[in-house]
Amino acid sequence: MIISNSYTTTTRPLFLPVGYIDVEATFDGGQAFRWWQEESGGYRGVIGRRVVNVRETHDGLIITPLDRNGIDGLEHTVREYLGDNQNIDDFRTRFADDPCLGPALRGYSGLRVLRQDPWECLFSFITSSTSNIPRIKLNVGAAAERLGYAVGSEVRDVTFPEPEVVAEAGERFLRDLGFGFRAKYIIPAAEAVASGQLNLADLREASYSDARAELTALHGVGEKVADCVLAFSLDKPESFIVDRHIIRALHKWYDLPEKSSPSYAADWARDYFGDHSALANQYMFHRERLARRASEWGGAHVARALPEDEG
Repeated sequence: MIISNSYTTTTRPLFLPVGYIDVEATFDGGQAFRWWQEESGGYRGVIGRRVVNVRETHDGLIITPLDRNGIDGLEHTVREYLGDNQNIDDFRTRFADDPCLGPALRGYSGLRVLRQDPWECLFSFITSSTSNIPRIKLNVGAAAERLGYAVGSEVRDVTFPEPEVVAEAGERFLRDLGFGFRAKYIIPAAEAVASGQLNLADLREASYSDARAELTALHGVGEKVADCVLAFSLDKPESFIVDRHIIRALHKWYDLPEKSSPSYAADWARDYFGDHSALANQYMFHRERLARRASEWGGAHVARALPEDEG
């Protein structure tokens, strides 16, 4: 959905020379769920308590603050959100000749793995269970708009509600917002984080295996949800998320045995891609999803697929 660009600002935009980043694919491709395309161009969203519009150029991003705080501290906030410490050049060099990733890196060079707020990320990916991106955005956005507080002029310019607020709102509140069965998993997670039983910030310093075990101990959090949270918010670049697109790609490009379980596929991929697993996962996912859309839907989707995948 494209929203109107009703803001006015007298603050000059901030240019970040971070290289080309595909804003649509990175911000609105299944990692994060509170970014919205604006009529004037770019994507509008909230990072922490900052409302921004982000537009891409060939060598960086133009960040326009849409709140009253100007550009003070904005560069640090955005760079951290972008996961600016990712070794993209090493990833490109290592997998330039990879049968799946090589063409994807040349065709979709602007993908990045975000570094989001861990609580919002956990909430979002519990919400994602047996859902799709439009519905996840609707659910997560509704919870934020009802329980967060305003930091900008648009209805979506709200902070994400703290776990204490979500826990107090309760399961019935979330069910009434359309979360369905997911509500019974979100509330215990909110209670665990609010009480300190689960310290998400500490998981950034924990090992991958320990952090994954902590997350999967939550009722309703399986390996896939845990790996999403680990990759997109908890600094675990070795995390590898397995869904139907990824299983298909692993069979096609890497001869993964046909009857491999998701757990086996994830372990195999972590061994193969190492500390580049999360990045590899995103490029593989993006390529396979666009190829499948081109094949099944045709039309404008064909132009977005790689030439190798158009047939």
